[in-house]
Amino acid sequence: MLRRKKRFLLLAALMVLLVGVVSVFSSYSLYMTSLREQRIRLYEQVTSQASLATELGWVALRLQAEGGGATARDVLLEHLSRAHKNVKVESSSGEFTLGKRTKDHLEFLVVNGQIVEEGASIKQLPMRTAYAEPMKRALEGESGTIIGLDYSGVEVLAAYTPLSLQFGIIGMVIKIDIEEIRAPFIRANFIVFGVGLALTIVFLFIFFRLSEPLIKEIEQSEKSYRDVVEGARNLILRVREDGIVTFANNYANVMFLQGQESLVDQDFLQYIVKDVSVRGQDVLMGMVKSQKFQYETEVRLSDGTQKWISWGARIISEAGQPVEFLCIGNDSTSEHLANDARREVEERFRGIAKASPVGIVITNMEGHLLYANEQMHRLTGASSVELAGRGWIQRIHPDERISILDSWFSSSRVSKRRRELRMLSNKRDIFWVLGQIVELKNSNNDIVGNVLTFTDITQIKEAELAKSRLSAAIEQAGEMVIITDLRANITYVNPAFEEMTGYKREEVVGKNPRILNSGEQDAAFYEDLWETVTSGNVWSGRSLNLKKNGQRYTQEFSIGPIRDDQGSIIGYVGVARDISDQLIIEAQLRQSQKLESIGELAAGIAHEINTPTQYVSSNIQFLKDSFVTYEKMLDHCRKLIEKVLTMEDGASCALLHDFAENLLDEKELQYLKEDIPQALSESESGLKRVAEIVRSVKQLAHPGEMNKSYHRLNEIAKDAVTVSANEWKYVAEISAEYDEDLPAVYCLKGEVGQVVLNLIINGAHAIEKKKETSEEQGVISIKTYQSGNMAVLEVSDTGIGIPQDVIDKIFDPFFTTKEVGKGTGQGLAIAHNVVVNMHGGNIDVLTEPGEGTTFVVRLPFGPEEN
Repeated sequence: MLRRKKRFLLLAALMVLLVGVVSVFSSYSLYMTSLREQRIRLYEQVTSQASLATELGWVALRLQAEGGGATARDVLLEHLSRAHKNVKVESSSGEFTLGKRTKDHLEFLVVNGQIVEEGASIKQLPMRTAYAEPMKRALEGESGTIIGLDYSGVEVLAAYTPLSLQFGIIGMVIKIDIEEIRAPFIRANFIVFGVGLALTIVFLFIFFRLSEPLIKEIEQSEKSYRDVVEGARNLILRVREDGIVTFANNYANVMFLQGQESLVDQDFLQYIVKDVSVRGQDVLMGMVKSQKFQYETEVRLSDGTQKWISWGARIISEAGQPVEFLCIGNDSTSEHLANDARREVEERFRGIAKASPVGIVITNMEGHLLYANEQMHRLTGASSVELAGRGWIQRIHPDERISILDSWFSSSRVSKRRRELRMLSNKRDIFWVLGQIVELKNSNNDIVGNVLTFTDITQIKEAELAKSRLSAAIEQAGEMVIITDLRANITYVNPAFEEMTGYKREEVVGKNPRILNSGEQDAAFYEDLWETVTSGNVWSGRSLNLKKNGQRYTQEFSIGPIRDDQGSIIGYVGVARDISDQLIIEAQLRQSQKLESIGELAAGIAHEINTPTQYVSSNIQFLKDSFVTYEKMLDHCRKLIEKVLTMEDGASCALLHDFAENLLDEKELQYLKEDIPQALSESESGLKRVAEIVRSVKQLAHPGEMNKSYHRLNEIAKDAVTVSANEWKYVAEISAEYDEDLPAVYCLKGEVGQVVLNLIINGAHAIEKKKETSEEQGVISIKTYQSGNMAVLEVSDTGIGIPQDVIDKIFDPFFTTKEVGKGTGQGLAIAHNVVVNMHGGNIDVLTEPGEGTTFVVRLPFGPEEN
């Protein structure tokens, strides 16, 4: 009832307002029409009076000219005042005025038919006054109508025009008070408003009396509709195209705002649209186009919580144009969360299945494929189409397929026992898997299929195979293998160890390898060994050990750490082999190579020895002949002495002198005196040269020493130069630069000499090869010096150099760049073995093709560096 009264009062107020507006507008329109007509009438009157005044002015001039006593202006004013008295102005406030301008003043001459007397208040007014606006305009030569103030300050409607006469300009004004024009229309407006108000009240009374039943029916319908809408457990809203809510039921207000205020006039889209770039109309049209309760949005409530609402919507149109959207929402939070949970479980399963390193296959009861994860596709290399149906079964190796099918699908009870089996990839590669099958049940505990898993164990099988192979290889290896724990206690030895040392496995397990120690290696040797392996590195070397029976043997061995999967050291492994026989063979080989080298140099050595031997033989023959001459001379001397003894006293001295000259040849004696000492000296030098060559050959060809001792590297180099002289003297010169302060080297003299000899001969051959295209004499340079704790020997040549593509092979056994028959390929290999393995030094090569080669040999001075 209260709402009804409010609506009645609102409608009445609107009707009264309408009547008032209509009455005011109509009165104002009539007033403006009347005002416009008055303007025209007044202007016509003033123009007609102006014409009359002009004619009267001419009359006044003629009267003045005829000799009248009054002036033309006075005559004119007199006539005009009388004429104005007779003019009918249809207004109580209307009047005519005439005026003129004198300098800065405005002077009224006639006012409403009366001549203004001198001294009147309006006789003179300043031109700057705000009053008498119409007269000022007329005196300024203007003509027209105006609403303004007259000389008394009253607002008037006036028509004005100037009169141009012979005696000056006179202004004429006809005016009416504006209030006289406006008053009738104000009275009429109140009358119209009163009549309209009365009619409005009557109309409203009649309207409400007639519409009351209809209103009650509408109110009842509205109440029923509102009860339904407000009591519904759905969100019901009317929304404009711009998203502004025009209606929201109580359920919507409570859900969105907890009932504290209304959604009406709020932006509906702010609650359901997260992306500000999305147009609200697109969202609303999406609701319309979707099926009922299928368009789901996430709603942010005022308390910070979130719900999910499923929407349905339809368009409310007027004249075929959409004006609003009726949106009905259903709280689908629980269903949404359930779906999310289900999807999460499904996604979790898919994620686990996808990330699983195990191939997963789900089949129905007949074994037809329902699902295969990515790992299964990776294992088999097959697509979903290729695995579909019973295609996945074809990936099982034919030799095992029948037994697998019988075990998994043919029996009444599925075998859950794990089985190792082979499978085939698309490329027909065989791989091993660990397969298992379990039953798949539904919510009613009914078996609806099977889940099969296939774990790739190919690497495990290969590791087992590799382990068995490695175990067999270690057991059958010719080298002995020892494995110890971190405390160096033996945990394993292979059969080769038993055969090599004479110890049985059970005799050494748990013991330290020092049971093999011969005492030849000092403590520093073993400290270096264990420091190397405990730091995670591999140690290699040789040692002299004892067998169980006390026999000595030399072994070459390496020891390294054993690590677990995390990289931690868990033990040590050593691999050794008996090289006693090898050392003997190597010694024989080196001796053979030395003898071979000496054999190759034999012709040159023979030539070197033959030269001094020839001139020693010649000198001996010369001495032999000279002794015959001396013998003859001695005989002559005896004869001379006998002659002297037998001569008679007094014999002539001249005769004795002649006899002596015949017996002794002075020139021959002088010759023998000079050449015999020279022949003896040459013979002595020749014999020394032969002795030197023989000594050098003996030094190089002597069987290798068993033990090292200190030797002068300079002397070893000089012997090598002497022995190889016939190889280099025809193609090169020797340039020697020996460090005379170089300390003795702890070495095997014969082995080191063999190294130097090989390097000199190689240099001579390289220079000889170069001389095939060049006549330039080559140079072989030999230099010794000290570098730290090493003695350094450099052997350089100006030969053809070594090609870069073979530089890495020159120390390989049997590798040679010389032509067939020129070299065996053993020289540099033996040199490398002697320097590096036997003496702990190193040998480097510097070469430039076409320019020459330099070999740098470094040997430690003492055994502590060796």
